[in-house]
Amino acid sequence: MRGAMLLAAARTAFTSLAEASGDGGYCGYAMYSDADARTVCCAVNTREHLARAQARDPDDAEYYRWNPAEWALESVGHEHLADVNRLLLSSSPHREHVYETCVAALETLVAEGALGRDEDTVVVFAVSDHTDPQRETEWIRRLNTPSQARRHAQWIRTVPTQT
Repeated sequence: MRGAMLLAAARTAFTSLAEASGDGGYCGYAMYSDADARTVCCAVNTREHLARAQARDPDDAEYYRWNPAEWALESVGHEHLADVNRLLLSSSPHREHVYETCVAALETLVAEGALGRDEDTVVVFAVSDHTDPQRETEWIRRLNTPSQARRHAQWIRTVPTQT
């Protein structure tokens, strides 16, 4: 997969979402893939949605902050990622390359200021149907402020491992 292609698609997906909604009250931006690295999707969370989820389930408040599958706008901007996903489906991508390309694209968008960052906003790369706390922690460290990375690392230590 070409990094420039993914970066352009992700930039367009997140930018068009921001333009369509103004501020939107966003507090999370994510890209995620599947365990076979055959698709790439985007997700965005809103402050309102996060607050409601955390109020309903305060014992798992951090889960709702860091898990894109629980976010307000999951799989948004899919039309912008269609060419990327067609390429992934028609080839045999190296999973690690796809994951690294996604994280690098998010790092670029963070550096550009394209994700409307403040101390409460998180950026996540995740893999659905797969758990690797060490890798997740490293991705979070690369994409977020040191205090957010510490918060995630503290939370992930409390999550039971899946086998």
